Amino acid sequence: PRGGTLVVGSRPRGTAAGTAAEVVHAAFEADVVKAAPPHPHATPDARPFDLSREQPQKQWWRERPVAPATFFGFPDVTKHGLRGGSLYVEQMDSVTLAVLADKCVKEKIVDPEIWEKFCWRAQQISPRMHEPDLCYVFRAFARADWVDQNFLTTYLGRLNRRLHAMHLPDVAVLLEAFANPRFRQSDYLQKTLVHLALLLQHRDDAKASDLARCCAALRALRPLPRALSGEVLEALELLAEALLLRDLSDLGLSRAILVIDSYVAWGLLNHEKEGKSNASADLCWALVRDLKGGLRAHGRERPNDLATLALALSAGGLDHEDLWSELVMNLEFEAHRLSGSAVCMAALGAAKAGRCSGKLYEVLVRRLAEEQGKLTPLDCSRAVGGFLRGPAAVAEAAVTRGPVAERMLELGLAKFSPEELVGGLDGMARARGGVWGVEALAGGLLEALHPRLAELSPAQLAVVAKSLGYLRPETREVLCSILDSAQAAIVAALAEELLGPSPRHLAMLCQGIAAQPRELLPNAGERLQALLPPLAELLAAKPSPVTASTVLASLLRCPASAERTAVLDACAQRLAARAHELTASSLVSLCSALARLANTGWTPPELLLRQVSEMLDMKRYDLNPGVLWRASEALAALGAGPLRLEERDQRRTPPAE
Repeated sequence: PRGGTLVVGSRPRGTAAGTAAEVVHAAFEADVVKAAPPHPHATPDARPFDLSREQPQKQWWRERPVAPATFFGFPDVTKHGLRGGSLYVEQMDSVTLAVLADKCVKEKIVDPEIWEKFCWRAQQISPRMHEPDLCYVFRAFARADWVDQNFLTTYLGRLNRRLHAMHLPDVAVLLEAFANPRFRQSDYLQKTLVHLALLLQHRDDAKASDLARCCAALRALRPLPRALSGEVLEALELLAEALLLRDLSDLGLSRAILVIDSYVAWGLLNHEKEGKSNASADLCWALVRDLKGGLRAHGRERPNDLATLALALSAGGLDHEDLWSELVMNLEFEAHRLSGSAVCMAALGAAKAGRCSGKLYEVLVRRLAEEQGKLTPLDCSRAVGGFLRGPAAVAEAAVTRGPVAERMLELGLAKFSPEELVGGLDGMARARGGVWGVEALAGGLLEALHPRLAELSPAQLAVVAKSLGYLRPETREVLCSILDSAQAAIVAALAEELLGPSPRHLAMLCQGIAAQPRELLPNAGERLQALLPPLAELLAAKPSPVTASTVLASLLRCPASAERTAVLDACAQRLAARAHELTASSLVSLCSALARLANTGWTPPELLLRQVSEMLDMKRYDLNPGVLWRASEALAALGAGPLRLEERDQRRTPPAE
């Protein structure tokens, strides 16, 4: 001190602080600029010491203190394996325990010593814990998969005791914990779903982000038993109605994609039945429209979300032209950053929607080869369904001669679940002609699947039956056993009104039976005749026009009878009312089927023929050149008059050799 002034640089005590620029500049010089070490032969600096300048090297308070790493006032758990010592678990309260346990989950710390101490402390303070700490601690142990019977019993009882006081954010955290099947008890899950429904029905103060978290948490619960599935579907409908009343722009793109994926996964965008609430479809379409224009920035941060969106859009039938164009472009840009699982999802989603370009196939195949060692059985199943829909060169490079087949042999088909085997077989059935190795790979999948038919659901059996229409087994006994199992399971499930099978699955079974050659399945007509009563009941429920068209075409092998005529009339009535929903290629196939059925004694109604003719005239440019003449000849044979054909629609003769 000189004359009552403390000299620190050139700023006396009591004076106003410098400008913001001076402060930033001083901090930059102190923290960033480092003095270079003097040269050994350099002349010492003889310049006088200027006390009026800032002297960062003399400011002792800028030195970084040497102290042990701590987090939340306790020793950092991430350094415990290196430093050792006590964690002072006995002094942690509920909030501290919840935060530290969640940090261990995020940092992937699985040290048994740490989790045993956390488990002991969590049980010790459980009688004094309330929501939301109770839910967060339970979720941390569920995500870490640390199963302790005493902990599980204690916390399930405490959660049940405090369930009545939980708000929607607390329920969302609890549902996220139930994603682990080992922590999920059916009774407690049902009580949680009932409480969620009550909150949605009687309170309207939830934020859009909390509602979206509940939707994403319900997505992770699949599959569930029939009773619990009904509760989940009701909760999702209530969540959709609540979200439609909120400002959806408050949701980030990541949460919006998870919400769409949840509703698609639970089948709430099913177009098979009419009369249900449209809240789920309205919500998904509203979110899809809001996603447009934001995928580029979001893809840089979370590229894997783009793959999730592609699969959800294709599975839910959300055909938004502008969004798909933007999505495919960004998938091409970010393909080199996708994980192996995301690559398979992107390929399957884009291929199912018919949006996978040659460039996208190329970059996805390249990334798939890089991530080959990380592929799971589910990834292999999705890759088969995605890449085999593409050109033969792409299918062979990715699957039959590429990393997918190699990874499947490395893992072994015994490690594939029934769902994964069914998905792979379905993908094999969609391969284009001439792809090398499809028959051999499909034979291996069918050999691994046949002993496990009892584990398949009715819907999965329907997919297998349809696939066998394209991939026929070598022996008749295998084919008959699969078709018998599928027919018995689907009919029994439909009679009991289970949630699994739908009219589409029964149509797939009929399609698989009708596609078999007579020498391999001579009793196809009798099998189809036995399915006429359930078909009549399902057509009364007004299924989608695609399902009605599939049923109508498959009954060509069925013997003529009054029941068959009634089913065909119901299909024709349904198609006449919704023919505009069929694609141009589906309309051409329908014309061929109607012409063939007319030769068996059934006469298609004039209203249906007129509707089909008008739709084909409107959608003629959706067809490839040289295709429309088939529909024209079929309609002419039915007496509906030939279509007006342009030059591009005429039959194309192969060039002479």
